[in-house]
Amino acid sequence: MATSKNSPSLSPLVVFLLGAASATVLLLFLLTATARPAWPALETGPQRSGEVPGSGSVRCSTPRANGTVVVAAEQHTGGVRAPPANEAGASDSDDDADEFARMLRRAAMEDRTVIMTSVNEAWAAPGSLLDSFLESFRVGENVSHFLKHIVVVAMDDGAFRRCQAVHPHCHLLRPEKAGLDLSGAKSYMTTRTTSTSCGASSSCSSASSSSATTCSSRHDVDVAWFRNPLVHITMAADITTSSDFYFGNLDDLGNFPNTGFIYVKSTARTIRAMAYWHAARRRFPENHDQFVFNEIKRELAGRLGVRIRFIDAATVSGFCQLGRDLNRIATVHMTCCVGLENKLFDLRRVIADWKRYMARPLWERQMGKIGWTFEGGRCIH
Repeated sequence: MATSKNSPSLSPLVVFLLGAASATVLLLFLLTATARPAWPALETGPQRSGEVPGSGSVRCSTPRANGTVVVAAEQHTGGVRAPPANEAGASDSDDDADEFARMLRRAAMEDRTVIMTSVNEAWAAPGSLLDSFLESFRVGENVSHFLKHIVVVAMDDGAFRRCQAVHPHCHLLRPEKAGLDLSGAKSYMTTRTTSTSCGASSSCSSASSSSATTCSSRHDVDVAWFRNPLVHITMAADITTSSDFYFGNLDDLGNFPNTGFIYVKSTARTIRAMAYWHAARRRFPENHDQFVFNEIKRELAGRLGVRIRFIDAATVSGFCQLGRDLNRIATVHMTCCVGLENKLFDLRRVIADWKRYMARPLWERQMGKIGWTFEGGRCIH
């Protein structure tokens, strides 16, 4: 692929993380002017141009529309060019990657953090999850300023057009597999969902080793942001993830991760870990990236020395293990809930409950007696 000394490049870590998302992914990127991490070598067989090292025949470049990854940057030398979003031509791929890098810089916060999510046409349709997701920032507590730092990655033309109508930062990322239709609503763990998941992780990884970006956080779109979840991230860990089921110990690998929100520091070790995660999909070909991560988390810790920490589900929460105290809640994810209509129904109810909570006086909220409305919900329990 043609390269230019003056053109920004995207890191493989960003490509991987963005590819890890499927119908609702959100990623936060930490942009750095000089960080350009290179992929470590992995002994997993031959590699074609555009492949993630260690992935063998696994090739991904479409984002999943429902996950969050955070990565903090360290200084690296050397540069790795991002895999193309599609292979219509090297020149077109370079132009697309360069525009993506420029968009990330435009959306960056002062500390060079960017929030990124990906959607397909079904999730981006009027009144669907993208609208509810964006609304949660507007009604949340001191999170509305994050809206201008969100980049939405569209997986199809319909999602891209809809995104442009409602949001300033939109990027079209086409599936690498010809004829793959990612526009419809897909249930978690269907074949097409796992395909888009693979693509999202690839894209995120590309942004993160960019001379302009380092992946900071990925977050699903079937989620409500009510407070800033980043305050629950610790720099003591290489990877911090939210939890489907949390058992009280931040460092316990027995916790069940939810990679819809995952923070990854951009270091040589974590870039290797992302490549390892990506390559491990070959061992679990019919499974989602979250399932794969749960299966290999002890390998990441034992073989690669990766420090993994889990966030208490009472704060960065979801329907699998819902936090009851609205005074502590930062985000609510529609986990353990199958089907677009069910997710959307309960997401709207959660936002309505939050509005009711915020409408009460501070003293009443602090008493902790205002909670979720469970009656009539599809998945909330």
